[in-house]
Amino acid sequence: MAGDRLPRKVMDPKKLASLLRNGAEGTLVIDSRSFVEYNSWHVLSSVNICCSKLVKRRLQQDKVSITELIQPASKMKVEAEEHQDVVVYDQSTRDVTGLAADSFLSILLGKLDSCFHSVSILTGGFATFSSCFPGLCEGKPAAILPMSISQPCLPVANVGPTRILPHLYLGSQKDVLNKVLEGLCCDVTPGKEFCLKEK
Repeated sequence: MAGDRLPRKVMDPKKLASLLRNGAEGTLVIDSRSFVEYNSWHVLSSVNICCSKLVKRRLQQDKVSITELIQPASKMKVEAEEHQDVVVYDQSTRDVTGLAADSFLSILLGKLDSCFHSVSILTGGFATFSSCFPGLCEGKPAAILPMSISQPCLPVANVGPTRILPHLYLGSQKDVLNKVLEGLCCDVTPGKEFCLKEK
């Protein structure tokens, strides 16, 4: 039962920084924020499992495995049951005991626990890590992006279109008008949401 579990492992940002500086061989770093946040700025060599209602539901119903979510984006071979250490971070979680059981992060951590040797959560999340170690992050801190009124796949009010497939995004008319993703074309069907695709 979930209540009988041992306390969740945590990792200090300094320890993750040390692992990254020393090559982090065998350590898989997972970013559990939205695709837009990850695409903007993330920890070096991290892999994104975006926090969406769609991914959450598929994980809960066992319609997708953790390795299926990780492998396409990972530079290392990922195999369940292997003695591989995993570090997960979100935007700013400090106290893992306060996570709701039905939150995306709790569900993701539970699935990772069943597949990997050691799973830790980064204390303070990306907010703390990026402020202490900006040189160990890729991308650029994003300016405030225009808000979108249509975010069917995101659990909270986030900005911009939602990634559906590697080259397919779902967004609203406002996303298109604001040109959130440049280099995309728009497939418009009257009365339906806009479908953004790479040119």
